Amino acid sequence: MFHKSILPAFITLVILFSACKNSSTGEELLPKEEEEMILKTARGYFTPLSEPDLQKLSSTEKNRIELGKKLFYDKRLSGAQTIHCGSCHNMAKYGADNLAISPGDKDQLGRRNPPTLLNAHLQSVFNWDARYKTLEEQVVAPIFDPSLMAMPDSITLLDRLIRVPYYQKAFREAFPDDEPVITLRTIGNAIGAFERTLTSPSRFDDYLNGDIKALTTKEKQGIKSFVEKGCIPCHSTTLLGGNMTQKFALFGYYWDYTNSTYRDKGRYEYTKNPAEEYVFKVPQLRNIEKTYPYMHDGSVGSLEDAIRIMSMTESNLQLDEVDVEKIAAFLRTLTGKIPKHALEENGNVFD
Repeated sequence: MFHKSILPAFITLVILFSACKNSSTGEELLPKEEEEMILKTARGYFTPLSEPDLQKLSSTEKNRIELGKKLFYDKRLSGAQTIHCGSCHNMAKYGADNLAISPGDKDQLGRRNPPTLLNAHLQSVFNWDARYKTLEEQVVAPIFDPSLMAMPDSITLLDRLIRVPYYQKAFREAFPDDEPVITLRTIGNAIGAFERTLTSPSRFDDYLNGDIKALTTKEKQGIKSFVEKGCIPCHSTTLLGGNMTQKFALFGYYWDYTNSTYRDKGRYEYTKNPAEEYVFKVPQLRNIEKTYPYMHDGSVGSLEDAIRIMSMTESNLQLDEVDVEKIAAFLRTLTGKIPKHALEENGNVFD
């Protein structure tokens, strides 16, 4: 039995201990100073993602987006008319398809994993070898890639679309000042306009905007580990990547860590510059939890394995499992909501 003089002190300790825990999860809360430090650090390296207000757009801009969605899901844009853009970039799967390599128009296989299109418009370089500098340029290229949509030539594509009455009207409404109106440029601009609406803010953005309860203690500790373990030089700003290239690997050879069956030389295969052997675009990390498998060839299946491998190959660090778990918890806070208007079954964007 407690001595009368001890009991009040014990009760006080219990109350203080309880106050240091999250009432809903039972998770221990961070000290105020550490809480403030992590938020300040996060705001120093990352910027929040916001959704566009589509209702403020002009009627022409809305027409362009609607046309872009129709084209995005139209199999006429592939050679044998068997696939569309959404076949590899499935919006129901966060703009990916969860396959290592996506089958092309005639089930042919390329060599690289299709990246997500959610938030992709905020990148400054496109494709794993960073050969494209604008979203619109990247939009058109896969249509003519033999390993992807395999359209034989631009004449075939334009002829198909010109013969469709809907497209004659829709292109005119979307590009009223263009003549001729159905061209590779207007096709790219229309699909690009649609893709520029594909944003997916998450709990992490709520946190950056001041809602400190949006993340758990473990997730906040993951931010700290992410910064301290050297991930920031490549993965920062709004998308946590997507705006630079880097050699993979800086330490050793990537195929010694991954399950790669082909030794892809990255940008070198495009530029033939020996200095760019094994240089790839740094991917964005938004929705990374949902866009597995990972790496340029889809050779790594789990998020935790990807974290371990990237730490060893790019920072020469072998992380302990506590840090791996914390970083993975943080990265899962980047999973946002799929834009409903992006789904094929939901019809027109502005209905």
